[in-house]
Amino acid sequence: MAEARTHWQALQRNWRMQCAASLILPVALVWFLGDWEPAWPEGAMPLFIVGLASVAPTLWRFRQYKRALIEADAQSASPTAEDAWSRLHHQQLLGLLHAKLPGWIGILHYVCTAEIVPLVLLVLATQGIMLLYRPPSAWVK
Repeated sequence: MAEARTHWQALQRNWRMQCAASLILPVALVWFLGDWEPAWPEGAMPLFIVGLASVAPTLWRFRQYKRALIEADAQSASPTAEDAWSRLHHQQLLGLLHAKLPGWIGILHYVCTAEIVPLVLLVLATQGIMLLYRPPSAWVK
């Protein structure tokens, strides 16, 4: 059981680090660039729509993560448990990578248009999607 606990703690630690990184980068960008002239103001609406549309691939990725989560929990005492845990870690990292897409597009939007509201909205969408990949805290204890 101690080995399963270690895996759950690693999943939770990875999730926290990825969430912190997805929040720190936009804040640092806004602080670094500050008030400046937009590079491509006409691209405001298309970039925001692309940012919102980038939420869709995460739904497919979440199904893969959920299957790996169920498999790892079911095989916690079997000899193939390490493979299941490995798949779960891999699926969580891929899911978190896909979840960051709206925030990254929000950063691109900010660089092109110097508008902060779409950046905040897309970063909040990223954080909401990342909540899907949070490991259940009841299993960590």
